[in-house]
Amino acid sequence: MYTLLIVEDEEILLERLLKTIDWKIAGVDKVIGKTNSEEALKVVMTENVDVILTDIRMPIIDGLDLAEFIKNGRKRPYVIFMSAYKEFEYAHRAIKLGVMDYILKPFSKEEVLEAVKRAVEKLNTENIRQDISNCYEDVVDIVINFITVNCSRQISLNDVAEYVHLHPVYLSRLLKNRTGKTFKEILTEARLKKAEKLLKNSSLKHYEIAEAVGFSDAQYFSQVFKKAYGMTPIEWRRKAAEKETKLKI
Repeated sequence: MYTLLIVEDEEILLERLLKTIDWKIAGVDKVIGKTNSEEALKVVMTENVDVILTDIRMPIIDGLDLAEFIKNGRKRPYVIFMSAYKEFEYAHRAIKLGVMDYILKPFSKEEVLEAVKRAVEKLNTENIRQDISNCYEDVVDIVINFITVNCSRQISLNDVAEYVHLHPVYLSRLLKNRTGKTFKEILTEARLKKAEKLLKNSSLKHYEIAEAVGFSDAQYFSQVFKKAYGMTPIEWRRKAAEKETKLKI
């Protein structure tokens, strides 16, 4: 459910909007009314406002200035203008400010309710997209963790796809879109990070480390390692040992 802020300097109209319309029909469960933009700004900064229904012509700070402030803010509720003036300049600036709707006075309850409904529908769509995006992020985290834990094994994209119950092609695209890397790149990165630890903390030979982190060919392991680190595994181990000795001194 959402919060609606109504800003109208005509107190009678504001009262009518607050008390004679069933906003719950539009998916709004909280309605706040203010008679000027200064008070409205305080609400925007302290409340989680989703939709603003505001008059354009108001003293000191008008609806256009209010919309501009909101556009430059962190949270951007949808703005709907109410106006008795069908002026091109108002409409043009409203479009530039990204205002969602523009309704002319006098308007019926149905008109204003429909305008708010449209804003709520957009909010619902955004929330669904965000939920899907969060779900994708969770899947990617699960995949990367699976790869990290199992990188020593000969795992394939198909193995990971089966683990998360996704089609391999779809998973491949998802990984690329979310991480900028292919499955093979992520797997190789995980193997090389594990190789680093073994080179630094074990006495295993480089060909034994290659096998331990999932490379079946020690020479290929050295080539991949050098491409990533600019030196062979043996050189990297020597430099790491020298650095460790200096730190102890």
